[in-house]
Amino acid sequence: MVNVSKQSLPGVAIGVVSALFLFVSNISAEDAAKTESTPTDESTGKTDDLAEILAGHSYHGEVFNEGPRQKAYLMGGTGHVNFPVTTKNPIVQKFFDQGIGQLYGFWYLEAERSFRHAASLDPECTMTYWGAAMANLRNAKRSKGFLEEAIKRKGNAGEREAKYIDAIEAYVTASNDKRDARNDAYTKALENIILEYPDDLEAKAFLALHLYQSRQSSTSYFAVDSLLQDIFDVEPMHSAHHFRIHFWDHRHPEKAVASAALCGQSSPSIAHMWHMPGHIFSRLKRYHDATWQQEASARVDHAHMMRDRVMPDQIGNFAHNNEW
Repeated sequence: MVNVSKQSLPGVAIGVVSALFLFVSNISAEDAAKTESTPTDESTGKTDDLAEILAGHSYHGEVFNEGPRQKAYLMGGTGHVNFPVTTKNPIVQKFFDQGIGQLYGFWYLEAERSFRHAASLDPECTMTYWGAAMANLRNAKRSKGFLEEAIKRKGNAGEREAKYIDAIEAYVTASNDKRDARNDAYTKALENIILEYPDDLEAKAFLALHLYQSRQSSTSYFAVDSLLQDIFDVEPMHSAHHFRIHFWDHRHPEKAVASAALCGQSSPSIAHMWHMPGHIFSRLKRYHDATWQQEASARVDHAHMMRDRVMPDQIGNFAHNNEW
């Protein structure tokens, strides 16, 4: 995935660095060998496009230049997810489900890492690129880049998966001056998935999340709460408890007490999921409960930093979690 310039390195160091970056980037030795032997056009003195990629840039396209470089691992405790995708590799499915759970916990960098690692294991699994696009919805350029990769492989996806791609494509590609139109289109697209696949809890979760993020004065909190309850009736420990907390936080926090009691336990490896109940308990002046939640959040963040050797600025919600 990364092109490393090795012109000035001694022979031994070259081998070490090459091995390291093959491991980190999940490039096969065969692909690396092809890259090393890139042919030169003797008439022009130029190599093909692959060899002209700048050192440190990705062979897979500009969108891969940013974001996580180290491979993901199955960390566990990222939520109960049931989102089957088309792949022959069961490990890809596990990384994909992990990425969805991380998305639900607003752990976007780690979600992208999971999806990208899944893509490295099965490059033709369409939904891994859709997942990376979802992890970057706040960065339209990168989100479009990943979505383009998903669309290229759309023929590999099942009918249900294709509907998810169509839904987000209209949202991502809409111009900023058509915000209401794109929100409405995305809402209807998710509703259509639910109508055709009524047992798809993840479609309901994404719809609830979208309705929260795009809410207007006319948004019915009770309608969204009923949608969330449909999820909890089937999966009581679904990560969507996070969304219920956000919905009622500034209006009637007592409506989210049940979700506050379960949110952290639903995704124990994600610090932000322990943090969020503190919003509800603080507003209800249950300060001992709020303090317990925030300490749990800090402990999970600190464990992650020590285990994976990351700094606070590499954890999207670290400052917000600890501010409370």
